[in-house]
Amino acid sequence: MNVYIEYVLADNFVLDTLLLFLSALTLRIPFKKYRIVLGGAVGATCAVVSVYIDGFWTYPFKVAMLVAMCILSVGWGKKLFWHILLTVAYTFLLGGAVTGLFNLLKIDYVNGDGQFYQMRVPLFVYVLAVATTVFLCYSIVTYIRQVKKIAPFLVKATVTLDKPYTVKAFCDSGNTLACKGLPVCFVTKKFDGFSAYFAKQMLSGRAEQVDVTTVAGTVSVSAVPAEVEVSGTKLKVYLALPRDKCNTVYNIILSNEFMGGSNENA
Repeated sequence: MNVYIEYVLADNFVLDTLLLFLSALTLRIPFKKYRIVLGGAVGATCAVVSVYIDGFWTYPFKVAMLVAMCILSVGWGKKLFWHILLTVAYTFLLGGAVTGLFNLLKIDYVNGDGQFYQMRVPLFVYVLAVATTVFLCYSIVTYIRQVKKIAPFLVKATVTLDKPYTVKAFCDSGNTLACKGLPVCFVTKKFDGFSAYFAKQMLSGRAEQVDVTTVAGTVSVSAVPAEVEVSGTKLKVYLALPRDKCNTVYNIILSNEFMGGSNENA
């Protein structure tokens, strides 16, 4: 039986990275993606090296490998011990799930002398396929839930920049921000024409700095003049860009003035 080293590296890299990611995500440990990838790479490399280690030293080496992977992924901290334990638990769960999947699909993964890895397609291909499917299903369900939750507050709005643009808008009764007597709306998802218009207004000096106060503190954002019409109500406004990137199904957050509210000057 031929075992290709690149298959072994790819399989272990994908599996180790996935296990480290799931453990950190479950425990809600802050992590950087590149560190998770680095931990997976170290795990894959050590898995190949472990083939050349026999006897008693195999077990200390694998324990040290596991600890090193987890430290590289999430660093030292109070939850490192639980991250290690959960990674071990997920390893057993994933191993059982993969074996069950192969048995269900009648895929040969053990050869005649009992050695593992009798497969035409590398293991990581199956794992990536299942992980991708799960991720897509989760994303679709999350998107549907988000849309259903905010659907009653979504309206069509006409934003006039250099010309009128029809966009999706979210009615936010809590947005009371105003700048120079005009309500402030936030562009959370850019639409055609906005980027060029925003840059042109910035270069011409027509942009304003608006202070936004949240529970995290006060930040200053740039805003440019425009005109927004919703259900027959047309107002001159300032369109501001949020400090942090937003992932929304609508384009702008409306001021509460579009719902008959009053605003506070920034």
